[in-house]
Amino acid sequence: MTQRARSDSSGEAPRGPHRVVVMGVAGSGKTTVGEALADRLATTFIDADQLHPAANVAKMTAGQPLDDSDRWPWLAAVRQALRGSEGAVIACSALTRRYRDMLRGAGGVTFVHLDIDRETARMRATSRQGHFMGAGMVDSQFALLEPPMPDETDIVIVSSTGHLDDVIDAAVHGLDVTRPGAAVSPFSSDGGVDREISDPELAAHVAALVAEIRGRGYRRVLLVPPDQTRLHSRAGLITVLLRDELLQSGCDVGVLPALGTHAAMNDDDATALFGGRIAATDLMVHDWRHGLRHLGTISADEVGVVTEGRYHEAIDVAIDDQIFDGWELIVSVGQVVPHEVIGMANFTKNLVIGLGGAPTIHRTHFVGAAAGMESIMGRATSAVRDVVDAAFDRFVAPLVSVLWVLTVVEDVGGAMTLRGLFVGEGGSGASGGAAFQAAAALAQRTNIEVVDPPFSRVACWLDPTEFHSTWLGNKAVYRTRMAIADGGELIVLAPGVRRFGEDEHIDLLIRRHGYRDTPGTLAAISDDPELAANLGAAAHLIHGSSEGRFRIVYCTDPDAGGLTRNEIESVGYTWRSLRVELDSLAIGPSTPSGPRADLDGRPFHFVANPAMGLWSTTDRFSH
Repeated sequence: MTQRARSDSSGEAPRGPHRVVVMGVAGSGKTTVGEALADRLATTFIDADQLHPAANVAKMTAGQPLDDSDRWPWLAAVRQALRGSEGAVIACSALTRRYRDMLRGAGGVTFVHLDIDRETARMRATSRQGHFMGAGMVDSQFALLEPPMPDETDIVIVSSTGHLDDVIDAAVHGLDVTRPGAAVSPFSSDGGVDREISDPELAAHVAALVAEIRGRGYRRVLLVPPDQTRLHSRAGLITVLLRDELLQSGCDVGVLPALGTHAAMNDDDATALFGGRIAATDLMVHDWRHGLRHLGTISADEVGVVTEGRYHEAIDVAIDDQIFDGWELIVSVGQVVPHEVIGMANFTKNLVIGLGGAPTIHRTHFVGAAAGMESIMGRATSAVRDVVDAAFDRFVAPLVSVLWVLTVVEDVGGAMTLRGLFVGEGGSGASGGAAFQAAAALAQRTNIEVVDPPFSRVACWLDPTEFHSTWLGNKAVYRTRMAIADGGELIVLAPGVRRFGEDEHIDLLIRRHGYRDTPGTLAAISDDPELAANLGAAAHLIHGSSEGRFRIVYCTDPDAGGLTRNEIESVGYTWRSLRVELDSLAIGPSTPSGPRADLDGRPFHFVANPAMGLWSTTDRFSH
């Protein structure tokens, strides 16, 4: 039996366990109040000071204030502690909006801000014994403090100068009437599990968006859609409509597809995505190895925290320099759908990875492999999402204005139905983040198919317009693996697959090493410096393996230029003739997804486009 992962959306979601951050400057009483509040709420108390790395403690003991590079790994550890708790009260300064937004990423967080005057805080800090945060640090904390903003409706402000029982009473009363999450919403939101947004309605949404863009005075606008591998995202049509209307209103408009490591779009690709209304020659081209701007680094310590110690290397953030070429606004267009590397595709990924450089792409992909693909797919929160959001928020958002246009599309018996359109701007703590969260919540309900019991046999069709390589075509492996029984079989019907990698060098690495299991790939990284320098390829090899759990059969047509039997078998897959297999399965390009039987009566589940969703058993997804 299969069913969509849908739930009743009426009414407010029930409140989960308390995740409370008691915040304030040094000397405000965070530990004292936090311990007493945790006792009142019958939950765990965590002192965030105990999560500081030794280098931070030494710096503060010496009277030196921390900077952002010191705080980010620590705040990541605080966020992980909140996520890992069934409920907790944690004492953490959380002095700036950026820091609080990062902690909000734990989900279900509310804050208690202990308000105190400078002199009282200094006096309290002076009287403390054995604490590394001395009185000399109070002034620097007040200088850093950003009081709660009006939209931070998840913060309870309590004076910390009264009697402790009164402070706790006020905090508990405030928490009883406060919902987690800041009052940040998408710029516009239209969607639902049964919503069918028509082309005229989509055009009306785009017209309203163009009016907003022009009303803000933007004249130079860069559109960043996906390439043809997101053929059904509706991003092509949205990009055409935006470009046409912006040009008609006198704007200078560029189109830069977010290729990531993919090959540049040719005329056929552009025609497929844009319906012949934008030519390949009209497109700017992203080169993931050259023409990059290095913006900053996510430290090894922070990466180690978000991967829970599985990977501990710094990630250099390098983005296509073309986006900084005087564009007043960037409009990123794309589909939110379950994804094998980041959990849910799009949003900040479209720029940080889609227009990212080799160092960024390689190491973020390997973070996904280290964290475990099956623990990531279909989830809005993941180790890779943490890294990519951080890269955008810290290094990209301060330099360019970005508007996000996010779609949710469902395959309904072969008809691709636009279920949602969400628009927001800015980073993860702004309306852009709210738009992504809304789109991801809808995608979880429309693009995830829950399977019980698991399938013994699955066949996936790869549209030759979209899928030219196993680098792309292995979405068949990624998206169905959690639904396939041990000892089962995955049949990949690949009429357009003519190579392994989209990039020539990556193609050579795949041919050299094949699709190994995780231990085999890790050993290959140790033995091959080229693979170690191309960790995105190594991650792909891990993702493309069944880890020995089920058989992967690639069906190609060598007579039409497809990969040969020897090539397929050389990378560890089984080969079958595409023509023979299609005849045996009695299916074709127009066959809709669903349960089928072959000519011998053997059952299998057919997936018409694996890029459109995620299939999983209940237990594998819940884990």
